[in-house]
Amino acid sequence: MSTTLGIKVDDTTRKRLNDLAQEIDRTPHWILKTALREYIEREERRERERKEDLARWEHFALTGEAVEHGTARDWLERLARGERTPWR
Repeated sequence: MSTTLGIKVDDTTRKRLNDLAQEIDRTPHWILKTALREYIEREERRERERKEDLARWEHFALTGEAVEHGTARDWLERLARGERTPWR
């Protein structure tokens, strides 16, 4: 199901949107939908990562468990070489 959502933009922004739409052979509507979808996806990902980081920090604060520097370095080096092995 789709619903209409209206936003107000100043004349300069509207002109830029229309100019871009013409330039890339898309509609202003397509640009706005794409921009909104990409923004929401990026912000949702950022929020998931923030929550994961907080959970990891809380786990560390409660247990003191951490990954040693050498272990993390070795794992990152394997990842850089394209190896997809567990970090432990």
